[in-house]
Amino acid sequence: MKFFLKIACVATLFLVGSANAVFIDFNNYTATEYSNQFKSGTATVDNGGSTLALDGNLWVDILVNTTLTSTSILNFSFEASGLNAELYGIAFDVNDNFSVSAMQNFAFIGGSQSTLYPTANVLSDYESGDGIVNFSIDIGKYITGSFNRIVFILDNDENWSGSVASFSNVEICDNILVCQSSSVTQVAEPSHIAFAGLAIMLVGALRRKIKS
Repeated sequence: MKFFLKIACVATLFLVGSANAVFIDFNNYTATEYSNQFKSGTATVDNGGSTLALDGNLWVDILVNTTLTSTSILNFSFEASGLNAELYGIAFDVNDNFSVSAMQNFAFIGGSQSTLYPTANVLSDYESGDGIVNFSIDIGKYITGSFNRIVFILDNDENWSGSVASFSNVEICDNILVCQSSSVTQVAEPSHIAFAGLAIMLVGALRRKIKS
């Protein structure tokens, strides 16, 4: 049993020591038009850099190097108001172009047209007025690879004004052991929080077994 306890402890230390978590401070980046999808509106930074607020009909990106692995987690808080948009989402890319037939690196969390893109990942059915929702997404189950930009999407081609959305406390972490957010809405199973809890229970059980 001591052998298995050592393995569990070493594995935990390895995951923590070799992993990292990154909070996006939007004050450190410039949100620019993505792939000619900035039709109208504004992108502003609020709350000391923790929030990117969009209004209108626009897709914007920030240049940030990101590597997503199979264990990567994406945490953020989201709120939309005004007219229900056609698309709310986040994407990862390596250039300023995209194809509707190849949107595997897109994650939509709501909007009236989120299910119309078969290659994209639809992870929620959020609608305007649902309030603040804290998302914790096992993003590595859907998207992996190295990217140099993150895209934030508020799309409403039918109404170029009247839609508002905000992305706050955006965090990308390698695994649950290094995440700092306390997001509560799980959108993927099995839950990474459940795995972490199971690991803690296993270590505790092994310790009790050794002492008995």
